[in-house]
Amino acid sequence: MNTLALLAGIDIPFPQAQLIIHQPTIKEISYIGEEEFFTGYELINFSKNLLTEEDKSSLEDQSNFDILIAILREKNVVMQKNRNCVMLVLTLLFPEYIIDINNEGLIFEHNETKEKHIINNDNFEDFKIVFNSIFNFNEDEASKELNPDGALAKRIADKLKKRHQKLEELKKNSEKGGKTTFLDRYISILTIGQGRDMNSYFQYTIYQLLDEFKRFQLKQNYDIYIQAKMAGAKDLEEVEEWMKDIHS
Repeated sequence: MNTLALLAGIDIPFPQAQLIIHQPTIKEISYIGEEEFFTGYELINFSKNLLTEEDKSSLEDQSNFDILIAILREKNVVMQKNRNCVMLVLTLLFPEYIIDINNEGLIFEHNETKEKHIINNDNFEDFKIVFNSIFNFNEDEASKELNPDGALAKRIADKLKKRHQKLEELKKNSEKGGKTTFLDRYISILTIGQGRDMNSYFQYTIYQLLDEFKRFQLKQNYDIYIQAKMAGAKDLEEVEEWMKDIHS
């Protein structure tokens, strides 16, 4: 992926389907809600590699895309909610298209030209590479609790829950019973730590926010280390160079 394009927050071409992928800003994500966003994100990002060998063997003839489409086409109420979350995330990524699901795959019809494009088994894994590059999450940064119905969907949700068990620590209850969410927390920290206007961070993409937060952490740790050394502290554990490449 073009790191400069990701940092610039520009739209990303996806030639495999002749589509343009929009990098949504935090403000745009706020329109659908963080919980809905992460539900859609996790389902799109599902991989059979998260399952046990027993579960994988029962799905040997199905691709990740086949499983996603099967989940999205379930009719029960809970899965309809999760389907809606996936469609909301896709709408953020493809705001110029009307999106539908059928036997062929995910269908994208351009609002103006009416041209149709498709994401299917042939290009879905390529799409996920771009998808994961745009959001740039790791297992210490985001979580979503899924609660789908149906045997296969529940097994998938269980695997996702286990994978992200540690991430739930990012969601803390406030004294009034509210939640401090992942994106809220990062923006709040950077606002105070960097002395910036909070509103400026809502114009960031997730990639930009995570990049700045990571660099801020490295710089803060480095500054504390230098200050401690200058004060005469001994046997300090070495810290990472704050200007290092964080995208390799």
